[in-house]
Amino acid sequence: MTGGLPGAVAVVLPGESGARAGALDAWLPDGPARAVVAEASAVVGRDVAEWWRDPLNLSDPVAAHVEVLVTGVAGYRSLAARGLRPVVVAGHGIGEYAALVAAGALALDQVVELVHERAELLALSVRPSCAGMAAVVGPAAGEVARAVVADVGRSGSLAVAAVDGPFQVLLSGGCDELARAREAVLAAGLEMVRLPGRPACHSPLVQAADRHLAPALAALDWSVPDVPVVPNADGRPTRDPEQLARCLRAHLTSTVQWEATSRALVEAGATSVVEVGAVPHLGPLVRQVHPDLPVHLASAPGTPVPTDPPEPALVGPVPTGGET
Repeated sequence: MTGGLPGAVAVVLPGESGARAGALDAWLPDGPARAVVAEASAVVGRDVAEWWRDPLNLSDPVAAHVEVLVTGVAGYRSLAARGLRPVVVAGHGIGEYAALVAAGALALDQVVELVHERAELLALSVRPSCAGMAAVVGPAAGEVARAVVADVGRSGSLAVAAVDGPFQVLLSGGCDELARAREAVLAAGLEMVRLPGRPACHSPLVQAADRHLAPALAALDWSVPDVPVVPNADGRPTRDPEQLARCLRAHLTSTVQWEATSRALVEAGATSVVEVGAVPHLGPLVRQVHPDLPVHLASAPGTPVPTDPPEPALVGPVPTGGET
C-alpha cells in the first residue's frame, strides 16, 4: 500500500459525522471505488456522486447516511486493491454497516437499501426539537454520564448512547432531560455539548423505529467476513455471521461501545490504524485510549500514509457530530 504502513493495520470507518459534500469525488479516479459508486447509483436510481456534491442534499439524513456507507466502502476497496490487508475492521454508528460490507459479511446492494430505510424510519421518530443527543466531555466522562442517567433519567428515556473514549460520552434523551443532565454535568466540572439535528439514537426513544426495521434486518443474507469486524453493541471482534447479525439487530437501541472497540483493535493485533474519511473523527477517539498508537487518515487513493511517530493524543473535546 502507498506509504508503507508498518505492522498490522486496523481500518475504522466513520458514521454520519463523516459526511462531507464531494468527499466521494476523491476516490472516483480509482477503478474499484468507481465500481462501488456505480453499484450504489444503480440501487438508488441516480448518480450518487452528483447527488452528494451539494451540501444541502446532505442535510437530508437519508443522503448523509447512504453517503457515509458508500464512501467508506469505496475507500476501503480502493485501499484493498493497493494491498491493504487489515487484521480487523470497525465502524462507528452507521459506519458499522460500511464495515460489514467492506469485510465481506454483507452485500453492498442490500445494505444501501437497508440504510436508506433506516434513515427514513429515524426521520419519523421523536423530532430533534423534542429529543436528541449531547456529548459529555472531560475526564471520567463515562462515570459522570452514568451517574447523571441514574439520577436524571428515572423516566427511562435518557440513556448513554455512546462511550466514545475516556474523555467523551454521548447521551440521548428528551430535551427536558438533556437540559437537566447539562446542569448536573456542569456541576461535576465537565462540559456538555448538544449535537444539533441528531435523533435520539441508541436510546429507548427509537424503539418504534427499531421494531419497524426488524423485518429488513432479519432478511439480510450473511456471509463469513474475510476479516474480523468489531460490532458497536459489544466491542468484541468476530467473524461469526450469527454474532454479527445479533449485534446489528441490537445496534439502533444499544450503546455504541467505541472505547471497548479501540481496545479491541490493539488486542486483535493492530499496530496502527487507518481511518477512511475526509477529516479525522475516529482517530482522535482511538488515541484517547492508545496515546502512542499511529493513526492515519486516508482520504483519497493517492493519499500518502505517514510512518512518522504520532502527534500527542487529544485528551480534550473531540470534534463530533454524533453518530446514528
